[in-house]
This record gives sequence, structure tokens and C-alpha cells, in this order.
Amino acid sequence: MRNPSSSDRLRAAARESLQSALRAKADAYRREEFLRSFHRLPRSVIAAETPQAAAAVLKELERALRAERARAGHWTYDLSRHIALLVAHRAERARALRLARAAPADARAVAKAGAPGPLFVGRRD
Repeated sequence: MRNPSSSDRLRAAARESLQSALRAKADAYRREEFLRSFHRLPRSVIAAETPQAAAAVLKELERALRAERARAGHWTYDLSRHIALLVAHRAERARALRLARAAPADARAVAKAGAPGPLFVGRRD
């Protein structure tokens, strides 16, 4: 068994530090407050409890993450914003999966009742 080199120890310490920061930020994540900073997301989309709205939120977060990664190394890069975006993306991905699992059951219940469901778009004849 080999002894870990100083670079291995440094990587492990950095990884643990990042995980610790992600856990701390996850506890402090306030969905509506954070998502309001994205001017491309209307409040109706943020408040909606549909898989489509969750997908729109994820798409916007992924766009913001790509932009933040592109700034890495530039003076405008902000590590705390990057961590906040990662935390938000993880939370919203879990929310989207939960909504997607619940959607088929909701759609079946609405179809039995004969009313248009939350996924209904257009006229119902």
C-alpha cells in the first residue's frame, strides 16, 4: 500500500471542503428567493408544480451553470455563486424527478374525473 502524496491529500481535502460547502448551502437553500434572481423565469413558472415548469427551471439553471463555468479563471468568476448554482440544480433536479413521478398518477385521476388535467393544452372537445 502506497502512502498518499501531498497532491492526493490536497485533492481529498479540497473534495471534502467542497462537499461540506454544498451540504451547508443545501440547508440554507431558499427556492423562491434564489430563483427570483433569474429574470428569464416568470414567477408563475417558479410557483408552478408541474413537470414542465420544473424542466424550465432546470434548463435555466443549466444555462447559468454553463455561463459560470465559462467565467472560471476570469475576475468575474464567483465560487460562491457557482456553489449556489450547483446546490439549486441538485435541489431542482430532485424536485423535477418527484413531480415527474407524481404526474402520471395525477393525470390518471383527472382523466377519470373527466376534467382537463394540468398537462392539457388547447381545446377539449
